[in-house]
Amino acid sequence: MKLQNYIFANQYLDVQDDEGNMFVGRVEAFDEEVITLADITRLDHMSSANEKLPLSEMMKKEVFAFFIGNNKMKYQFRTKITRANTDQFQIHLKSPAVEEIIKIQNRDYLRISSSLRCDLNVSEMDEELKLQIYTHDISGGGLSFYSRQPIEYNNYTGTLYLYKGDNELPLPFKADLVYMNQVDDQRYKIALKYSDIKEQHRNHIIRYAIQEQVRFRK
Repeated sequence: MKLQNYIFANQYLDVQDDEGNMFVGRVEAFDEEVITLADITRLDHMSSANEKLPLSEMMKKEVFAFFIGNNKMKYQFRTKITRANTDQFQIHLKSPAVEEIIKIQNRDYLRISSSLRCDLNVSEMDEELKLQIYTHDISGGGLSFYSRQPIEYNNYTGTLYLYKGDNELPLPFKADLVYMNQVDDQRYKIALKYSDIKEQHRNHIIRYAIQEQVRFRK
């Protein structure tokens, strides 16, 4: 496989750093060394800050590029911004080796039972709830948990704390309600689907689920 099997002219790439600073650009040209993006649009993503990080600061960091291929599948690769030509509104990215391009699963995420701490904030009209729950199961697409009270809201904001060694890795997200079912007289099962989460954070969850599945099978 060659790079042109994945990247093509006028394709759009989403570029994002670990803090959620993000822009979208159109592929104007590419070769084995450089991908040139034009028509740059800056975006905010999961950030409460009003000011966007300057591109000169993003150049100091590793970034992730996401795109849809000709086969309609979603892919990502790690890269760096090698040059930002603000006069011509162009961004130059270091081209990845083909083996560094990873396909992202868009559906049918592996779901595993796992009890992880999660802080949830729910606000609707004049009511605001701050909850600390523990998950029943998780996947790259969402999570579910049990509650002693019905909390059937449309939108949720939260932070999932994933185990990483001896530490907890905080993964902020926004989510929509999938369903709320009453299990018995004292419990409700609530399932959420992520509506906004950094792709690298989703990948942390996917890798964690795979590692846990392998660990349980041993």
